Amino acid sequence: MTPIATTPAKCATCAQLAATPLACTDCHTLLEHVQGADYFELFGLPRRFAIDDAALQRHYLAISRNVHPDGFATAEPEMQALALRLAAAVNRAYAVVKDPMLRAEYLLETSGGKSAADDKRVPPQLLGEVMMLREEIEEARLNGDAATLARIRESVLAERTACERRVAELAGQLNAPGDETRDRLRLELNAMKYYQNLLAQL
Repeated sequence: MTPIATTPAKCATCAQLAATPLACTDCHTLLEHVQGADYFELFGLPRRFAIDDAALQRHYLAISRNVHPDGFATAEPEMQALALRLAAAVNRAYAVVKDPMLRAEYLLETSGGKSAADDKRVPPQLLGEVMMLREEIEEARLNGDAATLARIRESVLAERTACERRVAELAGQLNAPGDETRDRLRLELNAMKYYQNLLAQL
């Protein structure tokens, strides 16, 4: 994926350098050329898993103020429609970059890795363990065994935390040559969904 440049660009209306990627801070004309930009570049962040949360928040708020549809209430219909699309795109990008698991998914897929739809594999032994845990959960529910349910929840939370650590480590190594890191990260991200589903039952 080739990112679209979002560094200072001349606004076609006022020719003032834009301070944010999506709109000129002087005349608020929306800069259409950045649609489809890489999420990290959109917020002025390096393309890596470890991010500066405070910087992300600052850039998000600055961009949101400049593209908020309310600021284009008296503009031409086409501009109003563009503002709605860009505001939705900014919110979607922010939600992805802010969430560690969604961020890892985005980095994986935009670096050539397979999506969850294309690769549903999980680490060895996981499916068997999940099946046994589901049976234990069902039995504990039928017996009204709150202590067992609490124990299982604690165990699953620990497994999810360990999985989150592995995801963070692998996502930070996506620049390594070869497909091994991408394959391992795909497995761990798929596993995370199983842990989340188990916790939803507890």
